[in-house]
Amino acid sequence: MLLKLEGISKNYHGTQVLKNVSLEIKSGEFFTILGPTGAGKTTLLRIIAGLEKPDKGKIYLNGEDITHLPPIKRKVSLVFQTFALYPTMTVYENIAL
Repeated sequence: MLLKLEGISKNYHGTQVLKNVSLEIKSGEFFTILGPTGAGKTTLLRIIAGLEKPDKGKIYLNGEDITHLPPIKRKVSLVFQTFALYPTMTVYENIAL
């Protein structure tokens, strides 16, 4: 198992954004997260990267509990597809910023 989420929940100001999300992604699998605006996709990715803390649940990476690790110690990257990237630059140039 590469990534495992167990019972991830998150609320913002009384609004439940994620409720008991669990999943396993094994090494070599291709995984997508789909849903309408406001469904919690970005929140889930931010929690995995350590930019947000879940209200409940655990995050495991290669079997290690990383739920409370700071982003720099997680060895996880998050690059948004639009808005944060400069279209005049190569992928490498955008990431190297």
